Amino acid sequence: MLTALLDGAFATQPHTGSGQYTIALWREFTTGELGEVHLAMPVPPPVFLAAPEHVVVRRPNSLVRGKLAKLWWEQVGLPRLAAELRPTVVHIPYFAAPLRISTPFIVTVHDVIPLVLPEYRASLAFRLYTELVRRTVRRAALVLTDSQWSRDDIVRVLRYPAEHIRVIPLGVESRFRPPEKMDAVRALAQRWGISGPVVLNLGGFDVRKNLPLLVRAFARALPELPEGTMLVIPGRAHSENPRLYPPLEPLIRRLGLQQRVLLPGPVTEDEKVLWYQLATVYAYPSRYEGFGLSPLEAMACGTPVIAARCTSLPEVVGDAGILVQLDEEAFAAALVRLLNDSALQEELRARGLARARMFTWQRTARETVAAYHEAVNIAAVGSAAIG
Repeated sequence: MLTALLDGAFATQPHTGSGQYTIALWREFTTGELGEVHLAMPVPPPVFLAAPEHVVVRRPNSLVRGKLAKLWWEQVGLPRLAAELRPTVVHIPYFAAPLRISTPFIVTVHDVIPLVLPEYRASLAFRLYTELVRRTVRRAALVLTDSQWSRDDIVRVLRYPAEHIRVIPLGVESRFRPPEKMDAVRALAQRWGISGPVVLNLGGFDVRKNLPLLVRAFARALPELPEGTMLVIPGRAHSENPRLYPPLEPLIRRLGLQQRVLLPGPVTEDEKVLWYQLATVYAYPSRYEGFGLSPLEAMACGTPVIAARCTSLPEVVGDAGILVQLDEEAFAAALVRLLNDSALQEELRARGLARARMFTWQRTARETVAAYHEAVNIAAVGSAAIG
């Protein structure tokens, strides 16, 4: 039986992309349907995930604290644990890798944002870390990634051989679906005083998400939108760094949109689903995505999508949404067109639901297991050649 050590460094951070990915894989692996894999996952204290006949390993504590703790774990803690447990393969489900490890390993590189967008690598410490990661990831037997776009970026930026990259799309959880009853959705609208159509964005507040463009496009489109239309952007910035998280409130005030743009703040996972279900349109002008999970979640909830025609988003949205150039005028025109055409909304709703069904975590897990076996075979061939 193949034994895998899945690094659970982000398992206690379910609101991050790497956290969602790690937890989704863990859930699929521990259903028992992929019985040929025995999984161990080390997680930071407290251990909160468990499953019958599978192991969650509490990560060893170190004297290192703060940001250096992550580096210690990747370079010292994980290799030590692998040497102790002796799994067949180690899977690091985010952009990191140890300099030295005796076990064959694979890395999931969702994107190379820190290496292609300058604003994400401002500090010297972070630049040094990304340079280390750039070098160590090249030692992986295989690299997994979420889209063809990310695959091409990995080849170009990391100079990792294309033949050792496997594209495995992400999935959408079953909880993202059209509402069976509208009571909770109506209650959410009533709580926030919403009585008209809703343009929604749940993608996050960091600079690449391009929220100022969305606000300006909404302002441009507003005179031609149905009465009472509101732009709703739930969530909050992960830090107060204005370079990475430019505040939206000054722009909203400058455009006089205080009554038409709602910033509800942080939302629970249950509320997240309700916002998708309440929305009339999901608008996503992000300028860089390794995959773009939130448009997929919106489509799974039956919400028509407008997204930027750039990076990986066309791979996710396909012909099930409206893809436009990344500029204010194009997004404004798409908002006017879609919000005033109920027949188009119904057509995109049906297309989106059908497309979302193509992306399942079961498929992601199944293809990941295949990659585990392939990585072990690659390492075995390499060892034989050396010997």
